[in-house]
Amino acid sequence: MDAPSKLNERIGIVVYVNSLKQLKALRRYANLYFVSKREKYAFLYTDLEGYETVIEQVKALPFVEAVVRSERPFVSETYETKLK
Repeated sequence: MDAPSKLNERIGIVVYVNSLKQLKALRRYANLYFVSKREKYAFLYTDLEGYETVIEQVKALPFVEAVVRSERPFVSETYETKLK
């Protein structure tokens, strides 16, 4: 029998940095998904459960300019049709 797999809810975090040299350090805090060299940002994924602490830890790093979290888990994805 297959054991039921438990997938954790994930959230995306965009981290704007001063320099690309220290991006390897972000791997300690979350999964590094994408890096834009031209616009100097990195996209990270982390568990939804403890994302607040990850954001605070990443904001405290000296090379980080700004941190923006994704709104996707908090937006309703069910749509209703308008009645005319």
